[in-house]
Amino acid sequence: MSTVQSTEFNQFCDFLVQIRNSGAAELTPEQSVQRFREEQEKLRIWNERNAISQAQADRGEAKPLDFDALWNRVSQRLAERGVAK
Repeated sequence: MSTVQSTEFNQFCDFLVQIRNSGAAELTPEQSVQRFREEQEKLRIWNERNAISQAQADRGEAKPLDFDALWNRVSQRLAERGVAK
């Protein structure tokens, strides 16, 4: 068994343990594999997008998040739409 297959198998086993510990409904083996594949795809997309963001930060193209400014913009937009905070 190659290292990639072994690693993927270990990740699948960890996933199954998480499913069992979360109290999720019983899944068939096919459903378990499908759910694992879906989660792996989400993780792949996350890692891909994170790598892009990290590269931008490394090139100095990113700036720290100004949470206060963000919160003020969100609050202003909500107020314009008549939505209470």
